[in-house]
Formats: sequence, C-alpha cells, structure tokens
Amino acid sequence: MKLLVTGASGLLGRSLMKLLASYPDIETKGVAFSRAKAPLEKLDLTEERSVALFFAHFRPDVVIHLAAERRPDIVDTDLERARAINVDATQIIARECAKRGVFLLLISTDYVFDGSAPPYFPNSPVHPLNEYGRMKLEAERVAETALSGIVRASGGRSVGAVLRIPILYGPVGYLEESSVTEIALALKSTEPRNIEHWAHRYPAHVDDVSTAIMAIVEACMQRTAACGPFPRFLLSGKEAYTKYEMAKAMAAALGIDASHIRPDPSPPKGAPRPRDCRMDTSLLESLGWRQEKYFSSSIGDIIKPFFS
Repeated sequence: MKLLVTGASGLLGRSLMKLLASYPDIETKGVAFSRAKAPLEKLDLTEERSVALFFAHFRPDVVIHLAAERRPDIVDTDLERARAINVDATQIIARECAKRGVFLLLISTDYVFDGSAPPYFPNSPVHPLNEYGRMKLEAERVAETALSGIVRASGGRSVGAVLRIPILYGPVGYLEESSVTEIALALKSTEPRNIEHWAHRYPAHVDDVSTAIMAIVEACMQRTAACGPFPRFLLSGKEAYTKYEMAKAMAAALGIDASHIRPDPSPPKGAPRPRDCRMDTSLLESLGWRQEKYFSSSIGDIIKPFFS
C-alpha cells in the first residue's frame, strides 16, 4: 500500500511518520511546505496542478491530510491564507482522491462544536464558534461532496473518513510549537502570571492520535462495520484540564514552585473558544483503539529538556 501524509513536518505529522516507518508493507511519502526537509518532499497543496502531478507520479492508495492552519487567532488575522490551506487545499486533494479512487482521511477538530452540551457524538449537531472551526467543518463537507461520486462505484468500501481531534501535545522542538507546551513558558519565570481557568480541554498525545489514524485506515480498508461511506470518528483525551490546571500539572511533573501562577476565570481573549468539547470515543474504540498516554504522566518528559 502507498500512503501519502500531508503536513508531515508538524507535531502530529512527525509522530505519524515515525509510526509508519514500522510498517514494512506500507510505502510512505510525506510532504510539507515551509519546513520541508529530506526525506520529506516540498509540495504546495494550494496549487492544483502541482498536486495533480504529485498524485500522478506517486499514485497513493491512501491520503492522510494533516496540513492545516490550526491557530484560531492566526486564522482571524489572515482569513484568505487560512482558507487556502484549510478549505481550498482540502478540496483539491479530495478531488484528486475521487478521480483516482484513493481513500482520504481528513483530520478535523473538536472546534466544530460550540462546547455548550458535551459529550459530543459523531452525529451531534455542529455549531462552530470561530472561523477556524467553520473552515474545518467546511473542509469536511467539501471532502465528502467530492468523494460522494465514487461511493456507489466502491462496492461498499469507505471512500474517506474524518477524525476530529482535541488540542495536541507531544515532543516539540521549542515550547511555542504547541499551544500546550507553550503554557510551560509561564514556569520559566517567577513573575506573577494569570492563566486561563475557564475552558475544559482534553489534550491528546500525538502518538495516540497516530495509532488512531492507522486504526481507522486499516478498519476502513477492510470494510469494518463501523466504517460507512464517510464516517466521522472522535478522539478526546480522558483527562480534563483548563490551561491553568495544565500549568499546575507541568509544575508538579518538574517538581518546581508554581505559586506565582494564578487562575483567571475569564474566557480567553481573541477568537471565541468553546467551553467544553468533550467527545465520546466509543466509535473509535470499537476499532480496537485505546488511549495509551496520559497528560499527567507524559508531559514532564516532554518539557523537562527546556528546564535543564
């Protein structure tokens, strides 16, 4: 099987590429743009002709589309650029997949929900509060529309799927690379600091998301009952944290004082965020996936190198 990963240089992409290297029967190609370094190839996903040529040359059987602008506040400052990668590139890729009968797994977000009525299920009503969530929901829909034409021709096989994920953490090159590890910057100083203590988040380790991705791909390619023509799977971490609680957990893992950190009960500034997007993971778990890494026991090793 040939598998293409977009956004392969990112936090999740690096984890997935490492996991895929352990599959001897999968030929993997990773693409990136601003951080494309060998063995990754550089590809502008917003250039339709470039994408078509890449598909024609590599001929993937599966595409895992990770590439996106995931920072809601950055999305708001440059809507045109964000839309190009979050929506337009998804449509270009989905059309190529439809043309060639390629299975597409699109990574989406819990921000398609408004956070007012958790827990959320695959068929729960969607109501994104910010532009990022609206773009990712539109990306889901354009992908499903593009692939709908080959559903009947597929003989019952899934032609694509969506995996909605929460805030992510994992090994980083610098603390600011992830909105989770960025919180640890507050622990590098003893200056009083207020940290948001309003929204509940369910952080997931990128390695757990990577195993979920492969569970979905394998199940859908084998026509497992849980996989319809275009199913939506949900992944949430089992532990709930506000950003303030994450900071306290980080301090405890490092064994350092955090008395200068104070909880701020106000909603965060910038793009609106949902308050609680806990998602039910039953459908994903029906494929045999289980969470292996927990924030409380994993975050210390991730941020410790930045506190030596």
